[in-house]
Order: sequence, then structure tokens, then C-alpha cells
Amino acid sequence: MMLERYMDNYLPASVAATKPGVYFDTASRLAACASKHDWADTELQTLEFLSKRIEISRCIYDSYLESGARASSTLLVAELQPLALLLLFKDFQRLSAAGNDNSAIKRLNAILRLLDYLSTNKVVLAEELLSLINTKAEQFLQALQHANTQPTEALVTPEVMPAGALPLTVLFWEGPIARAYLATLKSMGLKPKKIIHLVAKNDLSTKKPVGRFLPGLMKLAYAQSKQKNSIHHWSATLQKTETALYQKVRGTIESSLAFSKDVLDDALALGDLEEYCADVETLMIDNLADEALSTRLTALPQTQILFTGGGIVPKKLLEISSLKFIHIHPGYLPDVRGADCALWSHLMKGRTSATCFYMAPGIDDGDVIFAAYLPTLKFATATTETELKTLYRATYAFFDPWIRACVLRRSLSLTKGFTTVAAHPQSEASSVTYHFMHERIQRVAFDRIFPVARP
Repeated sequence: MMLERYMDNYLPASVAATKPGVYFDTASRLAACASKHDWADTELQTLEFLSKRIEISRCIYDSYLESGARASSTLLVAELQPLALLLLFKDFQRLSAAGNDNSAIKRLNAILRLLDYLSTNKVVLAEELLSLINTKAEQFLQALQHANTQPTEALVTPEVMPAGALPLTVLFWEGPIARAYLATLKSMGLKPKKIIHLVAKNDLSTKKPVGRFLPGLMKLAYAQSKQKNSIHHWSATLQKTETALYQKVRGTIESSLAFSKDVLDDALALGDLEEYCADVETLMIDNLADEALSTRLTALPQTQILFTGGGIVPKKLLEISSLKFIHIHPGYLPDVRGADCALWSHLMKGRTSATCFYMAPGIDDGDVIFAAYLPTLKFATATTETELKTLYRATYAFFDPWIRACVLRRSLSLTKGFTTVAAHPQSEASSVTYHFMHERIQRVAFDRIFPVARP
């Protein structure tokens, strides 16, 4: 077969000795896989490990630790990278033929990322081989069928809750998600006990310190303004430049998820936080690992923290015994974990979903408070001329936040404001962790969300 012929061509006559002290020596693992026609568990585990590393880092290092972290900053030698591509493609074909679409599409995601990396680094592949990979990838994507998942009953019918104070501290990181949460709480007549407003010390784009020569209060105000403008840039821009798209997405959120026009307007107004809570405290930090944040949270009385974004929550914070972190993930846990889950859920399950859960160390780990598949959402808008990046930005500015807010609203109702929570552990047997979706897969996902395909 053509694939085996190319693998023989790319397999070096000899491979350097396995590096001592590393869990995963990439060159020797690839050689071991290429030397066998039929793979056993060892080879399959090798390819799964490598696929995940590529999905995360978009390149291949010459060795890894057992945790998955790279053992050094040295990349795999260029002549072995096409071999890695071929082995992953062979595994993709195996998974696809077996009907294991969840694993096959993850393998394809890694293949497409590796192809991009090879192209960027001018690693030339035979046209015949490229044609085969692209053809099989397109055939798989076009034939991909999602699971027949049913929506969760009564999800979009807001239940009446007594208005008043909510025994909850909102860890506020400026952005569409945080704004959707606060607008949702306000619409329910609820006010959190406290808001801790996190302000970045460094510019989010340049990473340089903000307002270094300004006095304290002026520096804080300037940093807040700069952070707000940066994070909401695409939301503000798309409302002006893609008005039809924005209005259609917004209309679907209002009609299908039962959020009123006033609630969405409130979130987009970016009003003062004092409108949502009488006790607002501001804290400037480098990032979520800043010692100042740890110190402040440790000093809080026992409470629950509503996390609104800003990065990965360090294990140190999650281990503060007096606190429980609540997060709403845009995927049904544990079936849809990871990144870009607003897209992965729709592509693989046929509908978007979200989960409210108590955070634990790990990727979307922790006991589930409430998980739901959303009603069918149809964004009836012509997107023939809309760039993929525009749709992606619109998704995370206008769509993703309200998927989360919808499940937050229902969770609040079911638990009486998180005062009567009966959380349950996740079942690892059904867990699938996805990573950032390659643009070719995004195209298929958006074609299924929006009714008109793009060229």
C-alpha cells in the first residue's frame, strides 16, 4: 500500500539510542510503531499520547515526561516528523473504519495541526501523499454523523426564586462570560454577597506593565479601562461590522434560551459592578497564580466562588478548604471536556450543552451540580461571505456566554441559589477531552450551526 511505502521511505536506517531518564522518547517510539504492521496496545497508546501532545502544542518534541510535559525544548528532528504524520494517519484510518468517531476526529485534529506545522517549517511532502490525507479527511468530515442527543427538559423555563442576597462570591474577570452571569443574576433578582474584580497588572496583548508611572488610583482606573476595551474589542467591533450576524445570533439566544432583550442589553452595556453587588473589591494581579489572590481568597470566610474566567485556576486555590469553586463549562461533562466545546458539543452530539460543577484539579474535573443539553439552536442567517474567524469570534462573544448563563440560571433554581446542592462525581468511563478545533473542522461545525455554507 502507498502508506506503508512512504513509511518505509521516511523510516531512518538507524535511530539514536533511547534517551535515559525520560518517559517518552519520541524517535524510538515512532520507530517501534513503524516497524510493526499490526499494532498492539503499546503502539496504540504511543499514538494516543503523541496525538494529544500535538493537539495541545501543535508541534512534536523529542521527548516527554509522564505528565505529558516536554522533557526538553528540543523539537523532534525534521526527518522524523513526516513519519509521525503517517503513523497518526494510519491510526486515524483504523479508528474511522471501526466507527470510533470520537477518537478518529481527535486524531484528525492532530493530523491537521501537524500538517500546518510541517508547512510552516517548509517540510515538503509528496503531492500524492498530501492528496490522500486531504481526501480521506474531507470524506470523513462530510460523512460524520452526530449522536442523537435529546435536549434536557424544562431547561429554558426560568423558575421563580426569592429575590435577595446570594451566598456567593463572584470572582469577576472582565469579559462576555462574566457580564452574562451578572446580567442573569440581576434578572433573577439576585445579588451576590461579594464581587472580587480581578484587574490585570500587565497588558493582555503586549504583556507589559500597565500604567507604570501613574499613581495608585489612576493606575487602577487606567488598567480597568484598558482591560475592558481589550477583552470586549471583538464584541464591540462585530456589533458594528457584522450587524446581521450579531442580530440573528442574539435573536436565537432570546427565543431559544428565554433571555429577554433587556437582559442581553444589560450584559452588553458593561455597567458598573456596583449595579450588581454592594460589596465590590478590586484586586490587581499578574495572573491567577498571583500570591496576592491566594492570600485574599484564603482570608475569606467559608463561601462558594463563581469563577468567570481569566485562565486556569491553580491547584493551590482549589485546595483552599474554606472555598468551593463553581464553574460552568460549555459542554456536557464528562462526555465533552476541554477546549472549544461550544463547537465540539454541537458537532459530535448534535446540540450545544453545558455543565455547572465544583472545580477540582484537572481538565474540567469535579463533582457535577447540573448538566444539560440545550434545545436545538438554529442561527438563520446567511454566512456565505462571513470569514471563519469572524464566526469563531462571534461564537465566543455572543453565543458561548449565554450557553453557560442558561445553565447557571437553571442551576440556581434547582439548588435554591447553591444552598441545597446534591453534586455527583463524573464517570471517567464516558469522558472525552477535546482540544482547540482546527479550522478545517471548524468549517464543518459552523456549516452545521449556520444554514448557509461558506465557500
